[in-house]
Amino acid sequence: MKSLGVLAASVHVLDPADRIPVVLLTGEPVTDPAVAEQITNPRCWEGGQPPSRDAAPDKPSARKAKPA
Repeated sequence: MKSLGVLAASVHVLDPADRIPVVLLTGEPVTDPAVAEQITNPRCWEGGQPPSRDAAPDKPSARKAKPA
């Protein structure tokens, strides 16, 4: 899966599927759009800019997916 961006700082987010706290470490690539949208501080991203929503793949995130 394509990386949406790389973290410049460690962050705390909620797992989109299980809704449990997760710590992502500096240097980790973020591939899940539902995780990326939780990280809104530009200083947390390499390059100082959160990934644009246009960079996300076309599939819906786990959080926004409709139940089967």
